[in-house]
Amino acid sequence: MQLTSLLNAGLLIASAQAYTNNCEGSTYSPSITDCQAAIRNIHVDQAYVDQAQFSAGDCYLIYATNDSGDQTIGGQLLRDTAEAILDTCGHHKGSFGTNNCDECHVTMNYRSHRSFDA
Repeated sequence: MQLTSLLNAGLLIASAQAYTNNCEGSTYSPSITDCQAAIRNIHVDQAYVDQAQFSAGDCYLIYATNDSGDQTIGGQLLRDTAEAILDTCGHHKGSFGTNNCDECHVTMNYRSHRSFDA
């Protein structure tokens, strides 16, 4: 009986919806050096909350919870997740889950930092 309960609990946990990592984003790709600079702006000993943003040059980095409430994340986990995007995604853009909530993730993408006159 206890074994069955444990197995059912394990299946329930395994079937929980988690964020799906992807290497998608803008048509343009940010430069790897700009993304590395954006990552260096993350303080590993600090805690961050939804919508924390770090940018450098043409690289935009954001932590988002997708309306999952106040989901604090440690700077080291935030940095590790951003570095995993750089290590995994060939064009330095994508979104990876942080595993501190089902919808919590870090997104790295291209941003235009130049002003364009109309």
